Amino acid sequence: MDKASTAILLIDHQDMTVNWIQSQPKAMVIANVRMLARMGTELGIPLLVTSTMEEQIGTNIRDVQETAPQAYAARVKRGGTLNCFLDPKFRAAVKALNRKKLVLAGLTTDICLYHTVSGALREGYEVQVVADASGSMSAMSDTLSFDRMRAQGAVITVANQVLTELFTDFGTPDGQKAMKINLEEVVSKLGK
Repeated sequence: MDKASTAILLIDHQDMTVNWIQSQPKAMVIANVRMLARMGTELGIPLLVTSTMEEQIGTNIRDVQETAPQAYAARVKRGGTLNCFLDPKFRAAVKALNRKKLVLAGLTTDICLYHTVSGALREGYEVQVVADASGSMSAMSDTLSFDRMRAQGAVITVANQVLTELFTDFGTPDGQKAMKINLEEVVSKLGK
């Protein structure tokens, strides 16, 4: 994976869906979402944000709004499709990014993330799923959903792995920025 061929997609990190996370600590999920959003905003990786049924579920969490205000303003609002690729606006927005490798994180793992990953793979994209920036109502839901995504061809990874795969040298200017984002959003929150 490299910066020139990769885009980040944040799926349905919304007010209500965050409250459904029981599979892992919510604070960790939010910290990793913030890191991914900042990678897109500050390190020039195309970032696409989407939401579903905002009237019922609420808009994207404040953390997405604060760390990626332009992507949030341009978010693709869906009407309830579980597979984001069934929404023509979303499919067109991803195509316009002109990237073949997609890094996806979303809520919930077993519903919108699972179906969207399946859709991305059917569309021919290479997919990495950021497990620790996603979540569901149970650990079993996460485990079984990740198993199914992996069997379909997705790579299951974590946010730190994505960051260090895209920025392999912390001695470069972009590497220094990536390290700073990681320290501020993830490492500084460990044990708190």
